[in-house]
Amino acid sequence: ATPRCSARQLVREALERYGLDPDDFGSFALCDVVGRPAGPAGGWLGEHLREVGDWERPLLLQELWKPRPGWARRFEIRRRQELPRDGDDGEGERG
Repeated sequence: ATPRCSARQLVREALERYGLDPDDFGSFALCDVVGRPAGPAGGWLGEHLREVGDWERPLLLQELWKPRPGWARRFEIRRRQELPRDGDDGEGERG
């Protein structure tokens, strides 16, 4: 992955890498999740989730915007049908 890669390209590559049908990439979205570690077991508490647009460049986004101290960001691939909608900000425990 390079800063020139789009979210759509990264999703397609990840599906391919994990043995899923890369042509099914439209069913998945890359999400930008801001949260913090939760407990000593290495859990994750996501506080805010945003679906990254298919043509956005996530690695460039990561370079330009850093979370505040004590917070972290990670990118997650999720099924579009399972994404929070209508004002739900995606708060909650993340695995």
